[in-house]
Amino acid sequence: MENQTMPLAIEVKDLYCSAKGKKILQGVSLQVKQGEILGLLGPNGAGKTSLIRLICGLGPWQQGEIYLMGEKAERTRTDAQKAMLGLVPQENNLEKELTIYESIYCYGELYGLKDIKDQTEALIQKFHMEEWREKKPRQLSGGMQRRATIARASLPDPKILILDEPTVGLDPAMRQEVWQQVQMLKEAGTTILLTTHYMEEAELLCDRISFLKEGRVLLTDTAAGIKHRVMQDKGTLEDAYLSLVTGEGRQK
Repeated sequence: MENQTMPLAIEVKDLYCSAKGKKILQGVSLQVKQGEILGLLGPNGAGKTSLIRLICGLGPWQQGEIYLMGEKAERTRTDAQKAMLGLVPQENNLEKELTIYESIYCYGELYGLKDIKDQTEALIQKFHMEEWREKKPRQLSGGMQRRATIARASLPDPKILILDEPTVGLDPAMRQEVWQQVQMLKEAGTTILLTTHYMEEAELLCDRISFLKEGRVLLTDTAAGIKHRVMQDKGTLEDAYLSLVTGEGRQK
């Protein structure tokens, strides 16, 4: 049985969200424990990106509650609540005309950090970006840009880091580099919520996984727990996903 006494970094209670007459989230409840990695999996349109945007305070909802580090988060966030969260969207959003060093430095200024120069230097070394610190995004591969974007989001040392499809479009080597980056952040105590379509990624990185479909949470458990509950240990995580989400699981 799971340990339910662990403190929560994120708690979503019965969240409903609609836009232009379309139901996006329909009673979503979710818990992310402090220090864990929780993966959100589901088909396109399941509500994954909408959910993380609401958790970050980037949109309204009609019903339900969101708590961050045990504190209720209203639609308009306090400065302290904003500082708790770091968001890395699907698109690499580094400033095109700034070098990697300048982009990270300016991000520190935005958050009002002290000793920004020292912190920027330390971050560049920590994430092994010394060789391309003076390059601009257009001079870097997609994987390098993604690494820099994740590193930049971690500069203010947020308690919670949210990653939306962190390895989409990357080759296998770059995906593994990003995985190492994510694992390093977890080891430093950061709580991570990520969306992904890659079963291998979810099983490797995530302590627990939530399957979403049509704005609802179908199941949340460890990868092993999901395979046991859905496939009686006779299939893969992908089989369990297909069985839950599409009804096309390959029963063995």
